Amino acid sequence: MTLENNNQNQNPPAQKSAVPTIIVISLVILVLAGVGAWFLFFHGGNDADERTAYDNIIRYENTYQLDSLEAALNEYFDTYNSDAFHYSQLKDLHDRFFTERDDWRAVEGTMTLQAVRHFLDLHPDGFYLNNANQKYDSLSFAQAVEDNTREAFEQYINQFSRGKYLTEARKLMLELDNEEISVEEKAAVKETLTAHFDALGDNDKGTIEATLAAEINSYIGKANPELEDIYAYMSNMHSSGRMIVFNVKNLNVTKVNAGGRNLFNAQFSLEEETFKRGSHSALDTESGSPAEHASAEGGEVQYFSGTAVLNEGMKITSLVLRKAQAPAPTE
Repeated sequence: MTLENNNQNQNPPAQKSAVPTIIVISLVILVLAGVGAWFLFFHGGNDADERTAYDNIIRYENTYQLDSLEAALNEYFDTYNSDAFHYSQLKDLHDRFFTERDDWRAVEGTMTLQAVRHFLDLHPDGFYLNNANQKYDSLSFAQAVEDNTREAFEQYINQFSRGKYLTEARKLMLELDNEEISVEEKAAVKETLTAHFDALGDNDKGTIEATLAAEINSYIGKANPELEDIYAYMSNMHSSGRMIVFNVKNLNVTKVNAGGRNLFNAQFSLEEETFKRGSHSALDTESGSPAEHASAEGGEVQYFSGTAVLNEGMKITSLVLRKAQAPAPTE
C-alpha cells in the first residue's frame, strides 16, 4: 500500500468530525436568536419603546388623565422589569398613585363631608385633588342648605371664594336676610291684629276695613269673602247686646318671600270675653286674670288659637280661628 492510498483513507473521518461542530454552532445561534426574540417581545423591546412608555406616563400624570395613567402604569410593569432604565422612578409613582386611588375609592363608597376632608388631609396635593376639591365644594354647600342659616351660607362663601355654588349661596343668604323679621315688623303685625279685633269688639266697620287687604283669601271659615260678609259676621256677634273684648296673646310671627313679596304669618292665641252692658271688663283693670274678673262680673271667656297672614302693607289677607282649651293656671 502506498502513502497516497493511506492519505485517501484518512480524509473521510476528518470530514465526519466537522458535522457535530456545525450542528452545535447552529444550535447556539438558534438559542441566541431565541433569547433575542424573547428579549425583544417579552422583555419590552428596545430603549426607544421604553422611553416612549415613560414619556406617556409622565404626560398623563401632568395632565391628570387618571384613567390613562392607571392603564399606562399597568402596561409598563407588565412589560418591563427592574432592568428597565425608568423602572425605579416609575415604581415610586406606581405605588403612590395606586395607594391614593384606593383611598379615593374608599371615599367614594361613603362620600361624606368628613371622609372627603380626611382624604384631603392625607393627600393635600395628590392625583385626585381636583376630584376631592369638587366633591368637598358640593358637600359643603349641601350642608349649608341643610342648616339653612345665614351663618352656614356665610361660612361656605368665605371658604369657597370660587366655589361652584357661590352665586346660589349668596342668593339663599339674601333670602334668609329678607325673611328675618325685625322687631318693628313684629310690632306692626301685633298692632294690626289688635286693631282688627278691637274693631270686632266695638262693631267698628271703618277700622275693620282699614285692617283688611283689598283681596281676602279667607276669613274665619269663609273663602274669598266680601266686606259685607265680614260686617254680617261682626253684626251677628253683637246680636246678644253683650259687650265683647278680645285680647291677642302669645304672638309668633315669621316672614316668608312669595313671588318677590314678603308675607307675614302670625300664630297667636285669642281670648274673647263677653259681659253684660254696664259691667267692667277684666281688661280694664290692672290686676287679675280675665277669667277671674269675668266670673266676678257674670261674664264668659272663650279661648281660640288663631292664624293670620298679612301682606307687606300689614293688611290681613287671611284669618283662621279655632276653639282652644283654657290655658292651665299658673302658680
